[in-house]
Amino acid sequence: MAQENHESGLDGGLLVGGFVIGLTVGAIMALFNGGSRARRGLAETGGVLRDKLESIVPTDPIAESLAEGKAAARRRRAELGLEK
Repeated sequence: MAQENHESGLDGGLLVGGFVIGLTVGAIMALFNGGSRARRGLAETGGVLRDKLESIVPTDPIAESLAEGKAAARRRRAELGLEK
């Protein structure tokens, strides 16, 4: 027969459960308390990365011309009252 070890007084399942609950509560509190700062920081970092990417990626002059032409056509249609 296998002996059960109850000497330690610590149940592994309760320990893991308590750790998971504590981690969850801590994460929720961090979102409520520091979420706006974190979002602001991520937005700033994203803006910097976007600027760097735009300077690295070569632009396509044809695509830019097409986009400008489409924007001008939309503006003219709006001026004439021909919007969809």
